[in-house]
Amino acid sequence: MKIAYVTGDDPHNLKSWSGLSHYIAESLKPHGAEIHYLGPLESVVSPTLGLRRRFWNLLGQNILEGREPSIVRGWGRQVTEKLRDLQVDAILATHTELLSEFETDLPVAYWSDSNFGCMLDAYPYFQSLNPFAIRRGHDYERRALQRADLVIYACDWARDAAIQTYGADPEKVKVIPFGANIRCDRTTADVDALIAARPKDRCNLLFLGKVWSRKGGDIALAVAEELNRTGLPTTLTLIGSQPPDDVTLPSFVRKTGFINKSDPAGLKQFNDLIAESHFLILPSRAEAFGIVFCEAASFGVPSLATRVGGIPTAVRDGGNGRTFPLAASPSEYAAYVRELFGNYTTYEALARSAFREFETRLNWGVSGAEAMRQLRNAVARRKRQPSAS
Repeated sequence: MKIAYVTGDDPHNLKSWSGLSHYIAESLKPHGAEIHYLGPLESVVSPTLGLRRRFWNLLGQNILEGREPSIVRGWGRQVTEKLRDLQVDAILATHTELLSEFETDLPVAYWSDSNFGCMLDAYPYFQSLNPFAIRRGHDYERRALQRADLVIYACDWARDAAIQTYGADPEKVKVIPFGANIRCDRTTADVDALIAARPKDRCNLLFLGKVWSRKGGDIALAVAEELNRTGLPTTLTLIGSQPPDDVTLPSFVRKTGFINKSDPAGLKQFNDLIAESHFLILPSRAEAFGIVFCEAASFGVPSLATRVGGIPTAVRDGGNGRTFPLAASPSEYAAYVRELFGNYTTYEALARSAFREFETRLNWGVSGAEAMRQLRNAVARRKRQPSAS
């Protein structure tokens, strides 16, 4: 199947959108997709954008460039031009706004982690948008979803919002989780060895995230503090996160800073830090999905997370970890960890289960195969429809 692949960012840049634009395309290729890259797209900014931004900022409100009419129309023109000499079977885009002002007779599909309604409900920046940006955001989203032949989301949260908020056809909206953005050739025996190598008398927690507050860094720190206070020696390792300057980190915290996974030495360090951890802890206040949960599972590392956004799709209770209510106290997390350490075979069983979750649903091989199946079904449905003539 020949697919025109539309991305706003550079799909070959692993630093853009956590590498997802790259991995989505790569996941389809082994299953019969011939990808024609139509990204990156240029953002054509209106001359008045800066003035309007300053005006709304004075009122304590924001604009959203990705839903600005001049930019959205510009993307539509660019896609039209890039498609002019292409013969493809379908168009796949990573975000609905990329094709909101684009007309085509070809089948159109999207594969993303959220939609405008989700972001508006969960993320502070979106909650401060000006009323015109909110109205446009909803209009673009509704138009794109209702015209789509197939909409794939990484999580149930986004699927439910598409159906309930925008009236998307439930038959066309599917959930296919993203996979881990690291190479994994580990076997069950390899992961069993990693699990066996972890100490049974102390706990290694790993916090991985750039945005300290949104990712719940303060909660992770409080959980580690509680575990140490109640008798389970615990180390908290921070990757990529920078706590606020007024946060004094205790001696049980290790900071590694940013790790470049594109560098072999950096990748080894990243892999080793995950492999030696008992848990990934990421009590996010807002999260669309969380690729890092897939990466942790690939090492047999269960996750401790919040029951918000798309996390319950990425982390299944009893499967590859445990989710807690957003209001859960650090002592609730700590009690769960102590319970598993008190009967360590239950921890080992959970860790092995986490790897099975990776093997069966949290890897790009599985996701790409299912996405291609859905794309073929969508194209076939379109062909069966009577022409409008």
